[in-house]
Amino acid sequence: GLPFVEIDPPTVQMQFSVNDSPLAGKEGKYVTSRQIRDRLMREAKTNISIEVTDSDKAGVFNVAARGAMQIAVLGEEMRREGYEVLVSRPRVITKRDGNDVLVEPYETLYVEVPEEYVSGVLKSLAARRGEIVNMQPSGGGSMIEATIPTRGLIGFEFELLNMTSGHGILSHLFKEYAPRTGEIAGRSSGTLVSMDSGVAMAYSLDAIEARGRLFVSAGESIYEGQIVGENPRAEDIIVNPTKEKHLTNHRSSGDGKGIQLSPPVKFSLERAIEYIAPDELVEATPQNIRLRKRVLNHTERKRQARKAASV
Repeated sequence: GLPFVEIDPPTVQMQFSVNDSPLAGKEGKYVTSRQIRDRLMREAKTNISIEVTDSDKAGVFNVAARGAMQIAVLGEEMRREGYEVLVSRPRVITKRDGNDVLVEPYETLYVEVPEEYVSGVLKSLAARRGEIVNMQPSGGGSMIEATIPTRGLIGFEFELLNMTSGHGILSHLFKEYAPRTGEIAGRSSGTLVSMDSGVAMAYSLDAIEARGRLFVSAGESIYEGQIVGENPRAEDIIVNPTKEKHLTNHRSSGDGKGIQLSPPVKFSLERAIEYIAPDELVEATPQNIRLRKRVLNHTERKRQARKAASV
């Protein structure tokens, strides 16, 4: 018979759960935990690279695969089939080896970039605990080969595309499980979080845009705890995108018409899950990809953060 080919172990895990956002159930056909679970289990039967298990919380399922990309593809398929789900940031699967040492997955990474971006890419790889194995010239640029913890790879593609204006190309292969390396800094930017639910107004978005980049446009329905933009500094800022202009007797409500907002940043599901922080989730529905805080209410979020800090 044919030799059995060992499949690389799943290295990354994400959680899929029932959409409990204020806008839940408005767009999808399949929104219950039963429907989501059945769909995930069906996927696990036919797709050998994906493993699905029930988590200890009702309506929350662990989905493990060889990389965040495979799981994102599944999420995207489900969304197009009419499902609504919340998806967490990918986490690497660590384990204990025979000597009870904590080990994590590493990959061999190949990056091809034009010459002017090489130093930036090397800096980014160093920050992500990548070790350069080999570097050689390749068609007006460089081909960089590195060993990097899978943990350091999460979100790197997004960063590479931004850094090289789309000219960087990467591929990676599972290498091995080896002792866990040190901390890797997460996203350096904070977010702009809505304090209110309603419809985004051009007037308030105009003011918010001065503080960062917007993820939503005027006229969109948004809710409390939704992430409506990025703050270049590391902290989160609470904003109110639903505020209307107060009218006076010599100004009309048509005043917002002249406002020119920059086009908002639109995320694919794959970009979104790599972008979010651990205290955030991506809401994927047939028509929208929204980013949100796990805990939607601002006061409750602060209370939980304080509680976590005091432990």
